[in-house]
Amino acid sequence: MINVRLLLVLAGGAAVVWSISRWRQAVQLAMVLIILEGALRKWVFPSAQDLVYFAKDVFLLGAYIGFFRERHRLRARLPRLPALDALLSAAALYGLLEVLNPLLPNLLVGVLGFKAYFFYVPLLWVVPAAFPSAGELARFLRRYALLSIPVGLLAVAQFFSSPTSILNTYARPGEGEIFFATTFGSSSFVRVTGTFSFISGYTSYLLAMTILIMGLLGAARWRFRGNLLMFLALAMNLLGILMTGSRGPLLMLTFLLPLYWWLVVAREQGGGAIFGRIILGLSLVLGLVSYAGQDALSAFYGRATTASDAPTRLAAPFQQPFDLFSDAGLFGFGIGATHQTAVAVTKGLVPYSWTRGIVVEGETGRIMLELGSVGFLLMFIIRLVLALSALRRSRLVRHPYFRGVATACFLFLVAQIIGGVVFDVVTGVYYWFFAGLLGLMEQLDREAALAKSRAAAAPARPELISSKAAGQAQAR
Repeated sequence: MINVRLLLVLAGGAAVVWSISRWRQAVQLAMVLIILEGALRKWVFPSAQDLVYFAKDVFLLGAYIGFFRERHRLRARLPRLPALDALLSAAALYGLLEVLNPLLPNLLVGVLGFKAYFFYVPLLWVVPAAFPSAGELARFLRRYALLSIPVGLLAVAQFFSSPTSILNTYARPGEGEIFFATTFGSSSFVRVTGTFSFISGYTSYLLAMTILIMGLLGAARWRFRGNLLMFLALAMNLLGILMTGSRGPLLMLTFLLPLYWWLVVAREQGGGAIFGRIILGLSLVLGLVSYAGQDALSAFYGRATTASDAPTRLAAPFQQPFDLFSDAGLFGFGIGATHQTAVAVTKGLVPYSWTRGIVVEGETGRIMLELGSVGFLLMFIIRLVLALSALRRSRLVRHPYFRGVATACFLFLVAQIIGGVVFDVVTGVYYWFFAGLLGLMEQLDREAALAKSRAAAAPARPELISSKAAGQAQAR
């Protein structure tokens, strides 16, 4: 009998070697795998879910090595952010020290925790060098955004399937058991996961894709010509949010809309025409969602109106760090102490006994518990600096396409200031991908401006000069 796990390990080794030499393609493949990973774990390799869980990381590791080998040749593509680089270096050093925190149950918990915090940070420098031309980037982003259509169609099939259907299983790292999707409570419809392992991963993806599509439509000034599929993708993502039953993405999009209007409409020439097209476009999208997703809308509304924990959940990210300050102290219980993989690598110990039994759900509270007040301040200063830097940098981009994508990058970075960048792998990948994508927008914008200035300064060709002179002489 073929050992599937052994084959996957061998394939992983081959993938690293391939990714080192084809590191640009490896980055793009890893971004596709973040969408497909859950499907592979649930339906293709259920007995090796833990190995498939690291598939994207294998390709990214090879991409990092390949990039590092060529870094001297790629210096012009690297973002110049000395303050952010210094903060990230300090945070990484602090994280390494936290791996040795004596309160951790073992060293492996710390190593896995360090990976959760910092493994995707190199995308900040790798992504700006991964796309050699604006055309290649535009093709990738468009195709990537349109992938949300088939993912959304799968979610629709899940929504109308039984909770015990094979379409509605969850995936668990390291476990071969089957876990079925949850329902809305007020109805028999399931809360969908799409191609992802859990609801949380799919909602993170939906928020990222909705913001990206809005950025791409902003770059196209919300014109319908050539963008009908993009409008369909936007509708599928909004419908997907309803079918997940998660209120967070809709609340965040509501919060981001004024910023989007300011950056895409208010500061643009012809903003009135853009605003009119936005109103028309969103009306059509929302009309399609309400018509095609009446059951999803009813299920979402039923869950939203019956839930009584909304104020508590909204306040928790801001309140938890203060509540946990006295327990965490200056240095916390160690990096990775509250991570979901900690229990898996501490067999024989009472779960989270090393955190004195304190278990919290929110990211801000977990970071406070793990890193203490010192690490907590350092991590969230980085997020604030990155968001403020993104605002300044996105406003400096001049080319309409690059400005639209840069706006999407800024909005996503703002959305994740208190988001699940560390403990939600999907959000973590997209967070640092968008941070790197913003640097790429700056570089491509500079290259486009330089090419334009060179073309303007270039002398006219001799034959054109002769033709012009001949015309003038004939006129005389």
